[in-house]
This record gives sequence, C-alpha cells and structure tokens, in this order.
Amino acid sequence: MKTFIGFDEALELTLANVSAGETEVLSLAQLTGKILVEDIVARVDSPSSTSSRKDGYAVISSDLTNASEENPVKLKMVGKLAAGDKKNLQITNGQAVRVTTGAPLPQGANAVLSEEFCESSTDAITAQRTAEEGRNLLRRGTDIRQGERVATKGEKLSPALIGLLASAGLDRAPVYRLPQVAVIASGDEVVAPGKPLGDGKLYASNMVEICSWLTSCGFSYSAVLVGDNEPEIQSAITTRLSEADVFITSGGAWGSEHDLMLDVVEKLDWQGIYRRVRMGPGKPVGFGLLEQKPFFILPGGPPSNEMAFLQLALPAIMKMKGGADFSFPVVRAQLTETVSGHKDWTQFIHARLEIEKNQLIVTPAKLKSRLISMARKDALIVIPEGWEEWIAGEIIEIQLLNPDFNHR
Repeated sequence: MKTFIGFDEALELTLANVSAGETEVLSLAQLTGKILVEDIVARVDSPSSTSSRKDGYAVISSDLTNASEENPVKLKMVGKLAAGDKKNLQITNGQAVRVTTGAPLPQGANAVLSEEFCESSTDAITAQRTAEEGRNLLRRGTDIRQGERVATKGEKLSPALIGLLASAGLDRAPVYRLPQVAVIASGDEVVAPGKPLGDGKLYASNMVEICSWLTSCGFSYSAVLVGDNEPEIQSAITTRLSEADVFITSGGAWGSEHDLMLDVVEKLDWQGIYRRVRMGPGKPVGFGLLEQKPFFILPGGPPSNEMAFLQLALPAIMKMKGGADFSFPVVRAQLTETVSGHKDWTQFIHARLEIEKNQLIVTPAKLKSRLISMARKDALIVIPEGWEEWIAGEIIEIQLLNPDFNHR
C-alpha cells in the first residue's frame, strides 16, 4: 500500500481500481439520470406518416398554380381528417380535404393550404393563394428515420433524451445499474441527529452531508453510526458486504488507539491501495478494495471528510455509474486577494463567487466557523502541488460547486 502520495496519483489510482458495474434494462419511467450501455437505434419513422403542419386543406398543388385573391380557385371538399385518423381518403384534381394539425395527408395530395387563405362552405373551398408541393407538410421520417442512431453508449439520459427514445419506438433501454453505497460513520463522540447531545458530543454531520450528496447524484445508500468498537465496526461492514457495491466510512482514519477503521479492514483482508494523500484538507484519507469492492476510509474532521469525499470518493462512485470520469465544472474567475498554499501538496480553499460587470469574481471564504465556511462556499480554489500561491487580480481556474453560477 502506498503512503503519503500526491493528490493526482491518488485520483489516478482510485479511478484505475473502479469500473462500471452490472447492467439492467429499465422502462422509460425509470431511466432519468441513468447511463446507456449501448447505442440506441430507432425502431420506427417519426412521424410515421406524412402529416399536416397546420389547420387547413390538403390539396394538389398544381390546382392552385394561379390562385390569388383576384383569381380564386374553387375546389370540392370531399372529407375531413384529424390527427390520429385512420380513414383512407384520396383526392384527385379539383378536390380538397379538410385537415387539422397532425392529420395524415390523404392519398393524392401533396400540399396543405392554410385555412386563412381560403373561404369555405359546406362542400367546397375557394382558395386565394398558391400552395407549392410540400407546403405545410411534415414528411414521414422527418424527425427520426428507422435504423438511425438516436442515442450513444455512455450518454446520460435526460428527460428530453428519454422523450426522443419514446419517439423512436422504444419503451425501455439497457443502462448501468447504479452502485449501492454503504456509509459507515464511527466515533464514540458522534450522535445521530435528533438525539440528545451530551457534553463533548457532536452530531453526525459528516454522514448527513455524504448521504445528501449521494441523494443529489441519484444513488441509493444505507447509513449506520457505530462506536469506537472493533466488533461493532466489523459487523457493520460484514453485514453489508453482500448488498453494497462501495463503502464509505467516516472517522477512524488516522490510526491512533481510538482510530480503529484501518485495523478492522486490514483484519478483513482488504487490499490497500493508498493511505494518506498530500492534499489539504483531506490528508488522512485511505482507499483499497474489500472483496474487490472499493472501500474509502475518510477522516472524521468535517473539512477533511468533505474534501476527501468530493475529490476522491465521489469521482469513483460516478465512474461506477457508467459515465465518463467525473469532475466538478471548471470555470475562470478573477481572484480578489492573494491565496497561499503549500508547495509540497495540493491545497483546496473554500471560496465565494460574485458577478461584477459580467466578470466572475472569486474571493476566499474567511468565515469564523469552518462549518459555516463549508456550507456557504460556491467554489473551490485549487493550488496544485508545486505552487505556493495565486496572486490577487489573476484570472484562475476554480472548481464550481454552486449550480447558480453554471451559466458562466
């Protein structure tokens, strides 16, 4: 197991040891946010027949070659068609059929004259405008052609894309199954929210935030809070091995006499990949495989816990979802004041964003509370290993966490 490695190497090792999981076929109603396993090909033409784009009259265009207000042309009306009608109507020269938007085109017709250019009676219309061949028609297969690829392997299924699959004749599609996540928080000092808080105790905010991130990304999870007790920790892990695809633990990462998580997993014969990363916050993070399942040991300090989760654990879980490698959006912003890091590790700094004169402005968050700083940040300033500072006034790249600024 590697120890105290650089952040870039840690991320590379993490992603190299996870892969997309099993696949499943789901109905359209269950596809939102899922990732396609394969290309999807249209099974039908859409529209399935040539239809009218407007309310009006299906005609033969040559009948109206010279039609105008001064030279109106009278046509006999021989029927009506609405969207979805299956009546097999046919027209010849001198005839017209009343059609509504979406109605199939009767045989023989090759154009639709909008109703505002006609005067109608019970059995005839008087056309006052020409209608060249193809006017106001939506031809069969205009939107989708049978056999055409409409979605690509690896695409994330949005509501609009799922609607396209429906139009293409599908009622289900093969996707990657979302990984099931087991979240285990440990510590005698940690109390579940809602329970009385004794002296020296604190609420399990790490566990709550991790679970909230998982929910926002569409993952299912189980969460449990355990004390600093080896049998209790071991039981929490082993009872979830059959159902969980990935483990995230919170607390017990440093390896002191009260930090038991590493001892427990080593006794369970995990394959350690790395422990401790040159990143701040988040240094004590560990990662390995337990029965070939990714297993993250996150530190208990809230800033370290959050950063290790966001920068290492979350990208891994997102890759297991089946998509491309995940990272937060990166945008460019002007720095308001100089920020310093440490040349020998990667530093992540909470930041707030504003827009001034159409320029995105980033300011390091200097709030009195680390918890409030975590909660109120919009972005992260990243000072990579090998750099010591960013100077005020520079345009720098930042990781965007607040979707309200996504339009930038």
